[in-house]
Amino acid sequence: MSPNEQTLRVLQVSAFYPAHGGGIEVVAGRLAEGLASEGVQLTWMAGGSSEEVPQGGNGLRVEPASAVDFCERFLGLPLPLWGLASLRKLWKAVRSAQLVQVHDYLYFPSLITLLFAWCLRRPVVVTQHIGWIEFNSSVARFILRMLNRSLGRFVLARVARVIFVSRPVADYWAAILRRDQPGDVIANGVDHQRYAPAAPGLRDGALKLLFVGRFVEKKGIHLLRSCLDIPGVHWTFVGWGPLSPRQWDLAEQVTVLEGLRAEEVVHFYQQADLLVLPSKGEGFPLVIQESLACGTPVFVSEEVRSAFPSLDERCVFAADVSGADAAIQLRQALSKVASEPDLLRKARPHAEQLSRQWSWESCVEAYLRIYRSISGCN
Repeated sequence: MSPNEQTLRVLQVSAFYPAHGGGIEVVAGRLAEGLASEGVQLTWMAGGSSEEVPQGGNGLRVEPASAVDFCERFLGLPLPLWGLASLRKLWKAVRSAQLVQVHDYLYFPSLITLLFAWCLRRPVVVTQHIGWIEFNSSVARFILRMLNRSLGRFVLARVARVIFVSRPVADYWAAILRRDQPGDVIANGVDHQRYAPAAPGLRDGALKLLFVGRFVEKKGIHLLRSCLDIPGVHWTFVGWGPLSPRQWDLAEQVTVLEGLRAEEVVHFYQQADLLVLPSKGEGFPLVIQESLACGTPVFVSEEVRSAFPSLDERCVFAADVSGADAAIQLRQALSKVASEPDLLRKARPHAEQLSRQWSWESCVEAYLRIYRSISGCN
């Protein structure tokens, strides 16, 4: 059999599986399913508890790794460490693959995978979801800056291809790698069958504001504490993490829900009047696309707003949360939007239409073209 007739064998490595919670893991899961359906023989290794391991089949082989993570529970930073038995499985999986796909370089499993791939001379594609994170802590900012400018530069300059999830992430790394075009920009898709508008209904009473994501600093959750008393709104927080709003002095107009599955969150997207996610350093959060697909307008940071491939200002609102007065800027901008509920409700069809620019089918096709160009398989 000639090389061009061989089934492409790909190993994908991520920190966790989607059930653990997190946009990177959801993207990895959709890519795994989509690539396998296109005939790729894909092995997916990630850590997490046994109940988080997804089903394989139809060209997708799931190889769970045993992992411990001492940092995530207390700091909100996922830093999983794999055991020796899992590292031996990883070595065998890299050796069996024609191409290795890694999601974000700055994880222990990612770095070990890169080391194994270089030893075994396997080409690596890195999807870099995250660029710069403006932590409140100057120590955390210093550490991240040093890691990206040293280890990050070393890694991303030596892989076969780098894929960025948004233009701001690509621009950030272009400055570090000193290249005008350091890689490809491929936007994540959205599942339009799962995330779709609900049947039209009467919307009255308090304006429903929704936050979905991990309760950590980079999501901007701490900034929302000063916005809870905006008149005429009810807040719902869906997620988990060390900065849970349950720790705040909550009023009746605030609901906190933790541990929901992805399919359970759809209802809250559909019923909300506005998704609020003032995050930084994320590239392009998947929940933004999911909310829009459900017909719900979004309120984001200026950084995320600049990452939209195509923008409709009737359903995308933003505030500058990069400065010391971020909480003040956010409250002022959000109060202005909340004072015009009719405009938000009229924005729903525009939100759903804007979401049509993304699909998992086109995302998978773009990845597959890159894989084939590197491996020589058609």
